[in-house]
Amino acid sequence: MRTAMGRSYGSTSLSRPLAEEPISVLHVDDEPDFAETAADFFEQRQARIDITAVGSATEGLEYLSEADVDCIVSDYRMAGMDGLEFLEAVREEYPDLPYILLTGKGNEDVASAAISKGVTEYLQKKPGADQFSVLANRIENVVDQTRAERRLEESQRRFQTLLDNVPGIVYRGHNDRGWPMRFLSDDCVELTGYEPSALVDGDVSYGRDIIHEDDRDRVWEVVQDALSSHDPFRIEYRIRTADGTEKWVREQGQGVFEDGDVVALEGFITDVTARKQSQRQREFQSSLLEAKMEATIDGLLVIDEDRTVASYNDQFVEMWEVPDEVIETKSDEALLDWAVDNKLAEPEDFLTLVEDLYDHPDRTSRDEVRLTDGRVFDRYSAPVVGDDGTNYGRLWVFRDITERTEYERELERQEFLFSRVQEIASIGIWEYDPQSGELIWSDGIRRIHGVDDDYEPTLAEGIDFYHPDDRDEIEATVTRAIEECEGFNRELRIVRPDGDVRNVRTWGEVSTDEHGATEVIRGVFQDITDRKEREEQLQTYEYVFESALSALAIAGLDGELRSVNAAFCEMWGYEDCEDLLSQSVTDFWTEPEAAANVVDAIRETGRWEGGLQGVREDGTTFDTYCSASTVTDDDGDPIALMSSFVDVTERNRHEQKLAEEREKYATLVEQSHDGIAIIQDGAFVFVNSRLSDIVGYEESDLLGMPIIDLITPKSRELVQKRHEQRLDPGADDPPSQYTLTFETADGRERVGEVSAAVIQYEGAPAVLTSVRDVTERQQYEDELERVNEELEVLNRVVRHDIRNDMTVILGWAEMLGEHVDDDGKERLETILTGGKHVVELTEIARDYVETLTGDGAVDVKPVQLDPMLRNEIMLRREAYPDADIVVEEPIPDVGVQANEMLSSVFRNLLNNAVQHNDKDRPVVEVTIRERADEVEVTVADNGPGVPESQRETIFGKGEMGLDSGGTGIGLYLVHTLVKQYGGDVRVEDNDPEGAAFTVTLPRAG
Repeated sequence: MRTAMGRSYGSTSLSRPLAEEPISVLHVDDEPDFAETAADFFEQRQARIDITAVGSATEGLEYLSEADVDCIVSDYRMAGMDGLEFLEAVREEYPDLPYILLTGKGNEDVASAAISKGVTEYLQKKPGADQFSVLANRIENVVDQTRAERRLEESQRRFQTLLDNVPGIVYRGHNDRGWPMRFLSDDCVELTGYEPSALVDGDVSYGRDIIHEDDRDRVWEVVQDALSSHDPFRIEYRIRTADGTEKWVREQGQGVFEDGDVVALEGFITDVTARKQSQRQREFQSSLLEAKMEATIDGLLVIDEDRTVASYNDQFVEMWEVPDEVIETKSDEALLDWAVDNKLAEPEDFLTLVEDLYDHPDRTSRDEVRLTDGRVFDRYSAPVVGDDGTNYGRLWVFRDITERTEYERELERQEFLFSRVQEIASIGIWEYDPQSGELIWSDGIRRIHGVDDDYEPTLAEGIDFYHPDDRDEIEATVTRAIEECEGFNRELRIVRPDGDVRNVRTWGEVSTDEHGATEVIRGVFQDITDRKEREEQLQTYEYVFESALSALAIAGLDGELRSVNAAFCEMWGYEDCEDLLSQSVTDFWTEPEAAANVVDAIRETGRWEGGLQGVREDGTTFDTYCSASTVTDDDGDPIALMSSFVDVTERNRHEQKLAEEREKYATLVEQSHDGIAIIQDGAFVFVNSRLSDIVGYEESDLLGMPIIDLITPKSRELVQKRHEQRLDPGADDPPSQYTLTFETADGRERVGEVSAAVIQYEGAPAVLTSVRDVTERQQYEDELERVNEELEVLNRVVRHDIRNDMTVILGWAEMLGEHVDDDGKERLETILTGGKHVVELTEIARDYVETLTGDGAVDVKPVQLDPMLRNEIMLRREAYPDADIVVEEPIPDVGVQANEMLSSVFRNLLNNAVQHNDKDRPVVEVTIRERADEVEVTVADNGPGVPESQRETIFGKGEMGLDSGGTGIGLYLVHTLVKQYGGDVRVEDNDPEGAAFTVTLPRAG
């Protein structure tokens, strides 16, 4: 199967706007005129769209195998493979290729099937050029959407590439003791020795095969504790690689939650083996030096005047991690080369100083050296001079000051942060020593009190800043803190020197000495004036928010819900509003993409109004009208999205139903094959175009014309009487449908079938009338009645005369049997058989004529099968004494839907089985099978059978078997009668030879 990642549907550029990129379209339609019109339209008005047309789905599949396209437009009704089958074939090969299905008329079943098979759009063909504008718009939308999604996938791929190149493993996995993985970045091989696929496929378990057995339980407990409180986790533990190497790793990650449940873990694993080893080594060295009471913790190196290593201590080797093979060379140059290649972060500066000191043996130096692993050494160098002034070389002293440097940086950072936090959060630190009476304020507290940066208050002066109404409380609070070692947390007011009153919050905690006496009180002071004002406003807003009758929701700029009111929860069918929080606002609509577009519009323009269809928690849908806007901060910058919703389902449903009814009735009236008119006060007040065609007058001429002017004199009295009777509430209702004659504009008389009903039109009673021109039908019915009467007379006369003559012929023939020789007897027998056949033909002709001359309404009623079938079998046995006609006994006592002519069905089938048989003694078997709602009667023979090629045509008029002596209408009559009964007749092979005719009849209730 090909995918959108495996094949490019046209060329796209990540830097080129989607609206400017050309679009290639394959148009599949077996209507050449429509395809040619579409091609001309796109060529003249849509230069961006290049369309290629083919005449069938098979040609479309061939074209797709040879060329790339951006979109397929296909008709639904096509010969061979239709649009849905073509869609299914396309989806097997190109699952992401946009596909637009066109149909001649709307059909919900087709739309549903198309959607289930993955159609992108569904569009109905309509007359006019506007449909091609709509089609062009749909093509551009679906192609631009697909390209946008492909660009997103490309962006995600780039992000994945970035992740794969970050040192360490990025993972996503399940919360299980085996730590099964869904995804691992490629650095997995470098860290663990295993391919990512081995862990994702489950061939290797990270929890059982990689995490050190002594650390597995600890890792599990730490992660579970963090997940239970929805916190990130950080942990260091050991792993065993594929070759058995033990490493230390640091893992930090977090859980992915859905509806409060952990659905995945995501995180990052890095190799900290070197740091661990370095840390253990330093701990070891520190312990060793402390145990041996060495005089120094510095690394010492002495280089003689020949630049040979004269002496060094273990601390030097360990600090620099010098390999034995390097230190054992005793070469200062080898040691420098190794340090430059492996250790030094700034090798050029390091070498410049070394060479300068060797060039000036009497100089001393002190600086800092930075290593590539982040460590910092304090380096001191001085000449080694003997008592006699001889220079024996140079001493290098190294002290690891990494922690001190980090501490100094951290202290500097903390001081910076402390200053910034005080400024940004309007917060400050204070400390009071009860013994000395010293009160210390930070700069933040001075800013809150509105005093100078050098202001140093006493405790009494500090208390004097408090509002007079709050001063007693703060004095009592401080006293309890000093005397009872009791901490405090209060919200009070202070008054600045300029008279401004500020709301403040002060925390205090007590530090005691070894005797439990108060040693110092320290705490935090915060200006909460703005917060208090916001809280008051927020309480008001929250009351309004929760009390609103409209559904209200507030979301972040990223579209994630932050707050909803009770009306929102009720509208969407949620019992607990907390279930909605942290979900995306696009999750509650039938079309998430449209909702996402709305969010984008709000962010871009500041507000949006319109309709959307929501999805409740139980899956039901409803219509809403939404009004949304951005929420801004004091600077006017957007900080959130707020929306209100009103359920307009019933209103929309009513409006849609009303519009549909109007459109339906307007369409019915204008497209009706009948003339339709509204008559008020005896004159036309409305007519459709069909009535104008029927009577030959223009619509404008008919309006205001009295209806009686169109009616011929012989029908006027009838029409006038029924019109008045219909409008008279006290009179009996006249027939709603009747026939009359009217006169057209050119003077021709026509017959009309009229239906009428009373309605209200523009506030007054009126008559709605439909008129159907049945002139030709009336003429046909009159002619048909005349022909049927003549045919029935001819049938009776001819059949009567033939039967009388054949009775005479058969009587004389039978008498001749005693007067002819053996050769004559055989010919006489042929004459008798033919004569009997002629008599049977008159019976078939009678039945055939009765079916032709009926009034079209077949009289079907319950008929007992047993006596009718048994009688026909008895008569056929008498007629064919040389044939064996066998019936399954007993014939069930069951009724079927038929009439008296059912006997003709069985008679013709039995005659057919004997007359078309080539055996010396024909064998005919009759079998009856009952079912719940039908009965089957099978007449099987041992004759030559019916070739498969003739089974579809054998029941047609005039069909006769090979060498048949029949008339050719017997089986046609069988087929006609059975179909009139609502049944069926079929022919199959008989086992082992011959044919089997089966009649299926509906069972009588």
